Amino acid sequence: MSRVVTPLRITVETQAQRFVIRWKDGHETTFPLDGLRRACPCAACRGHGNMSELPDPNLFRVPALMQWNRLKVQPAGSIGVRLVWDDGHDTGIYSWERLRAMCPCTACSEE
Repeated sequence: MSRVVTPLRITVETQAQRFVIRWKDGHETTFPLDGLRRACPCAACRGHGNMSELPDPNLFRVPALMQWNRLKVQPAGSIGVRLVWDDGHDTGIYSWERLRAMCPCTACSEE
């Protein structure tokens, strides 16, 4: 994860259950909300293991287990965002670099 990444716009589409990031380089990353929740990078969710390890990309392709309707996006300095989920979970800070590296699109999966 060494690429410099800068987000231009973040959109939470609760109807479609998607989290969309438009990047400065023109790329667009779309995560299913439930997959993004299951990919939470916090120590409690990751089991205090290798915190830099990325989740299996197939995590974003499995059917959703939950609907997320009140997701809040909070800035985490200049490094990324903190997501506050409907279940109250809010300890995961998703860095821009990690979000870009986790992009589930076909082009990124082939890199």
